[in-house]
Amino acid sequence: MNSTDFQLTEQHIERFNTFGYLGFPGLLADRADAIIEAFDEVWAERGGGHDGNDHGEAARSCIVPFIDQHEYLCSLLDDPRILAIQKGLLGDDFNYMGSDGNYYVGDTGWHSDGWHEGITHLKIAFYLDSLTRDTGCLRVIPGSHLRDTPYADTIMKKIGHSVDEWGLAGDEVPAMALETNPG
Repeated sequence: MNSTDFQLTEQHIERFNTFGYLGFPGLLADRADAIIEAFDEVWAERGGGHDGNDHGEAARSCIVPFIDQHEYLCSLLDDPRILAIQKGLLGDDFNYMGSDGNYYVGDTGWHSDGWHEGITHLKIAFYLDSLTRDTGCLRVIPGSHLRDTPYADTIMKKIGHSVDEWGLAGDEVPAMALETNPG
């Protein structure tokens, strides 16, 4: 796909507003190899994990801020496809707030990236590994972003105790599994 051709449709915007997420598999496939190379360079420069310790493959490691540490990764902020998503959902007047880079191990526990009253926050994630529902892909609970609704408020209150509250392990909570390939 030509990087200047991508635009959100009204259906994309309505889907985001209703369900709280969008997925664009392969949107940046033409940049995947360079993104992975830059990602690896940042990790190597920082020692490979939290506080310069090796990643260790036992738990998630995270570096914040992340893309800000590499010129190529910073260029993603100006990629027309990324800008089309941001402007399509937020309008022309939005602010970039920061980034994080993660090495994951297995499934990530259920969590919210935060709710903020009066302002729409958007997180754009690039997955650099092939992931399936069985190997730790992102799972989202459609509609859980709708702050101050009984449905979303109940999920936020109970998701951290899903076994006690609903008799469901984390991977059994009804959700959309967003399987990915690099790009």
